[in-house]
Amino acid sequence: MSDGPLVGRVIGGRYRIERLIASGGMASVYLAEDLRLERNVALKIIHAHLADNASFRNKFIREARIAAKLSHPNLVNIFDQGEDANLIYLAMEYVPGITLRQAIDQHAPLEATRALDIIEPILAGLAAAHTAGILHRDLKPENVFLSDFGAVKLGDFGLARSISNQTQTGSLIGTVAYLSPELVTRGEADARSDVYAAGILLFEMLTGRQPFLGEQAVQVAFQHANHQVPAPSSLQDSIPSLLDELVLWATAREPQHRPADAAAFLSAVRQAKLDLNQNKTMTMDTLRPGRSADQTRVLLTEGQELQPVIQSAEIGAAGQTEILTELETSQAPWSPLEQLGQNRKKRAGAIAFFSVIVLLLGLGSGWWFGAGPGGFATVPELTNRKLAAATPAIAGLTENFRVINEFSGSVGDGYIIRTQPAAGQFFLKGSNLVIIVSKGPRMSLVPPLRGLDVKTATSRLAKSNFSVGAIAEYFNEAKAGTVFDFLGSNLQRVAESTPISLKKSLGPLPAVTGLNQATAINNIQSQGLTVLTVESEFSDTVASGLALRLTPQTEPIGKGGKVTLWVSKGPNLVIMPNVVGETLSAAQSLLESLQLTVKVNTDQLRQNWGIVKVRSVSANAGTKLRVHDTVVISNLR
Repeated sequence: MSDGPLVGRVIGGRYRIERLIASGGMASVYLAEDLRLERNVALKIIHAHLADNASFRNKFIREARIAAKLSHPNLVNIFDQGEDANLIYLAMEYVPGITLRQAIDQHAPLEATRALDIIEPILAGLAAAHTAGILHRDLKPENVFLSDFGAVKLGDFGLARSISNQTQTGSLIGTVAYLSPELVTRGEADARSDVYAAGILLFEMLTGRQPFLGEQAVQVAFQHANHQVPAPSSLQDSIPSLLDELVLWATAREPQHRPADAAAFLSAVRQAKLDLNQNKTMTMDTLRPGRSADQTRVLLTEGQELQPVIQSAEIGAAGQTEILTELETSQAPWSPLEQLGQNRKKRAGAIAFFSVIVLLLGLGSGWWFGAGPGGFATVPELTNRKLAAATPAIAGLTENFRVINEFSGSVGDGYIIRTQPAAGQFFLKGSNLVIIVSKGPRMSLVPPLRGLDVKTATSRLAKSNFSVGAIAEYFNEAKAGTVFDFLGSNLQRVAESTPISLKKSLGPLPAVTGLNQATAINNIQSQGLTVLTVESEFSDTVASGLALRLTPQTEPIGKGGKVTLWVSKGPNLVIMPNVVGETLSAAQSLLESLQLTVKVNTDQLRQNWGIVKVRSVSANAGTKLRVHDTVVISNLR
């Protein structure tokens, strides 16, 4: 079953699917309405072709059970998990907004205080997980949600495990750009591995890029295992030294040199925020508890450059490359700036992993990197294809692809915009491929424009990613020269970059009330309008022959438009007839035929009104009365 037909379907007798939010290699996430509790939820559903796979099912259910144990305002809440026919789903809190990845792509590098404002709630949620004995293991910007209401939430515990079961993973997991050295070299993880990933997040927010870059995942993993993360200020010299130390402490290559868990890192971040707000020049001495007075202090001072980590590779007797790091012992083992020394501590996992990689890369034509599953291939051109049409083209490359939906003003909804890596680039078979699919243009509210002059309205539209379209001028009660209506004024969302048509006021229609007919016509024509017809009607307030008003033939009306001029016939008067001596019924009928309002004052039953005579009337015969005036007739004296 494809994802499309799910829209509109009610899952589990409770969740009506509204639209697709995102799709990954294992599951798709939909916006759905919980019909029982009348609220929006995010519904994560395993792809139909994976639903029968026991390992995928177990992984999905494990995510639900792990996440359901956690309750914290900075974690995405899990509401429900179940199955409907062949669909396995997870109902989660819906967080409207953007991901941290989108925020970094659009706004990084961030100011130090803003970066701390974001990392603090991330660490708060992560600390709650660590306290519950849960590792996240896939901390990255794509899994951090910034809601439209200002909340920061950490989600997607799909790779999470209990800390007690996580000493050995046996394989590389998570996203390589955020993997700690011990995960790369030994497959080991604990709470400090999550702290390392959080440190990379903070680095990326401060600098706008990841610390280690490479065309292939193995290149990035190699750098994590063998290089110290650089200080953020080496890329952005405006970053305070205290932020350098926070990042370097969290991303120390040795786990024992990092904060023990997210709570410890959170405490340091909160102290750093306080110190920055108070404009203090602080070091990690004030952030790191338990430091003795005789430990070596390594401080960053103004203008001081960080000493690079010195790496070396020795060729072993058997011809294999051993990856060695020389680390000079220090009295401050926690410091991320400690000098490298002569203590050559071999990384057995790194030797086993990277010696094979280097050897195979050297051979160049080995099976793994040739026809085998680790071989290189070229990313095909997928642009402007539907995802379903593109799937066969990547079937032989990888099963690990993730779909990201992105707004586009040039690529139609549902069509592929680009891939990461890009089309034509080399790609390691089996590694992660990101497919960016268009959601169509971003739909936004047009900013308020009523009452603005055209110049000001143009500037306001530009700030909201809109442009000015056609400008039409019409007569309106608004001040002349100002905007009185525009495309999107009804609060319907409009595609960004759409030219917004404006209606500009010419001022009110000419005032003609009380003018004689000729003068009124001259005034109307002087404003560029044409009098199409002249009509007359009674008026109690305007004398006969004078203009009452004009009405446009079309709405709105601009110059050159046609109007009708209304002229007064004066009051609508009738002459009171003599009804004394007539029966009540006859008198009433006569007066009502003259459009007068008749009130009968009598002590007789209505069936006698055709016999009883009128003896008195409230208005004398011959009196001029206005239409609808009230007249009282009576058979009483």
